[in-house]
Amino acid sequence: MKRTATLLILLACSLAATADPIKGAVRNMTTNKPSVGDEITLKKIGNGMEDVGKTKTNAKGEFSFNVPPMEQPYIVWIQHQGVTYTQRAVPGGPPVAVRVFDAAAEIKEVNLVEHAIIFNGGDKPDTLTGEEIFTVANTSNPPRTLMSEHTLEFYLPEGVSITESSVRFGNVPEIKTAVIPQGEKNKYAFKFPIRPGQTQFHIAYTLPYSGNLKIDPKSGAVQSLIIVAPETMKFTPADKSLYKVNNNAQFKGVNFYVAKNVGLQQQTGFEIAGSGVLPRESEQASGGASGEAGNRPGGGLGVPNAMPDPMQSGQWLFLGVLSLFLTAGAVFVFTSNQKPVPVTGKAGKSQDRAGVLLEAMKEEVFQLESDRLQGKISPQDYQTAKTALDKTLQRAVQRQSTGKAK
Repeated sequence: MKRTATLLILLACSLAATADPIKGAVRNMTTNKPSVGDEITLKKIGNGMEDVGKTKTNAKGEFSFNVPPMEQPYIVWIQHQGVTYTQRAVPGGPPVAVRVFDAAAEIKEVNLVEHAIIFNGGDKPDTLTGEEIFTVANTSNPPRTLMSEHTLEFYLPEGVSITESSVRFGNVPEIKTAVIPQGEKNKYAFKFPIRPGQTQFHIAYTLPYSGNLKIDPKSGAVQSLIIVAPETMKFTPADKSLYKVNNNAQFKGVNFYVAKNVGLQQQTGFEIAGSGVLPRESEQASGGASGEAGNRPGGGLGVPNAMPDPMQSGQWLFLGVLSLFLTAGAVFVFTSNQKPVPVTGKAGKSQDRAGVLLEAMKEEVFQLESDRLQGKISPQDYQTAKTALDKTLQRAVQRQSTGKAK
């Protein structure tokens, strides 16, 4: 018995010796004080996302876990006033610093900065594909997160069949999120929290098309309203003084119709007629990208390797950047040979491309696991998406490990 007890004690000491701390602190940027009492869940990437432990922030906003090291980083989930904030963490690594914001059901400083509408010929002669991108700015001071049943309301053309809907914020790639039909005809809404800064909402759809179509965007007040269509399609606005053609030689075969500083009462409706197909990204980028893009995760601005394309149209990111070019006045799309901006940590080392991909992938894993827990995704779709994400995560970790060893 004594020998058995001794062995158990030695085993416990051995396990404790292999555990390293994950420490962190949560700061409420609305009050500029430590965030006290937030629920913290530590998860690991395995068969999906597995809970490792739970705790709450103390009076200083601090939290800690003791866990063994893993090949893949742990993920810290922070719940603050109904909004989830996430952060990657490594045992024995530097403390995790998390910023959260108080949530509010109404924030006056949340405004629609840009509304881009892209039309393209469908797979069939009697269909049209459309994509809409809403860029929303939250400039609240003190900063707060907008959290309500309808954080963004909008209208879509009659007869649409929505094929994709997603959101992105900060440096995070698009995350699939549901569109909620409203009681009013052709009116929809997103429920996704709008954090301080800019958030982009995206919808892709198909709709019947007989050769001409009248559209009333009903964007309301917006700094820039942009209509994108093949140059072979005719565009006729209800108010001819509102839209200006703003084309660029780099984007051949595409017309951009731009309305600036649109007011609530302005007539933004228009009619499109004829047929045409937008040039694909590869056609626009020919000659402008180096061979290096094909050798790195995601190929620059493209979709990460071994990961299913979240937008079957393949045009959402491409045209989203085009719309940003119009408002910013700078052409930076398709420059795949440019190096990413380095992110420097305490050790003074730049975050490599694999690390950037790892950050992007973990956000998609978060959303996938959240959808599973809430019953928003079928078991079959969950398993398919998880398998693809696991492969991409493993590749990113391998690349990151190889880079550190050099």
